[in-house]
Order: sequence, then C-alpha cells, then structure tokens
Amino acid sequence: MNTETAERLEVSPEPMGVVAVVQQRLVRLGVWLRNLRAWKTARANRDLQRAMRKDPDFAHVWKCNIAMAILDGADGKLTHQEANEIAARLMAHLFNVKTNAKD
Repeated sequence: MNTETAERLEVSPEPMGVVAVVQQRLVRLGVWLRNLRAWKTARANRDLQRAMRKDPDFAHVWKCNIAMAILDGADGKLTHQEANEIAARLMAHLFNVKTNAKD
C-alpha cells in the first residue's frame, strides 16, 4: 500500500504491531461493555417504571420503603407525613410514577 492510498483510507502505511492491535480491540471491547451496561440499566429502569404504572400497589410499597429510609436517616427531624411527601417526589422524579403522598 503506498502512502497516498494509506492517507486516503486514513490508515498508517506501516502495519500495526500485535500489541497495538490487541490494545485497540480491548478499547473497543471496553466501550462496547460500557454501552451494554448502560443499555441494561436503562432497560431495567423502564421495566420497573412499567411495573409500577401497571400495579399501583407495587409503586406504593416502593414509596413506603423509600419513606422509611428517609425517616430513619432523619433521626427524628422529620414527621411521617414529610418523609412520605419526599418519597412521593422521589418516585415522581426517578420513576415518573405518581403516588399518594398522604399514606
């Protein structure tokens, strides 16, 4: 391959060493794995949102568990009602699901 052809094809006229080829493939594999993890996370979040919209009781259980974690972490500085309101806002923000903040 001559230099002009190599420039047009955007490759080096010199063949790549084995180490360079392996490094390049490892970088591609790393990018692919990060994309796969991101895709799996997005899919899991979407499936969870669908399940919560389909079954309001399931969403309510999640909200209650979030509220209890907030209440436990507040060390008595919040009431149950305030913790439920915060949990309802989190549910709306994280999962795009509306839950009743009163219970």
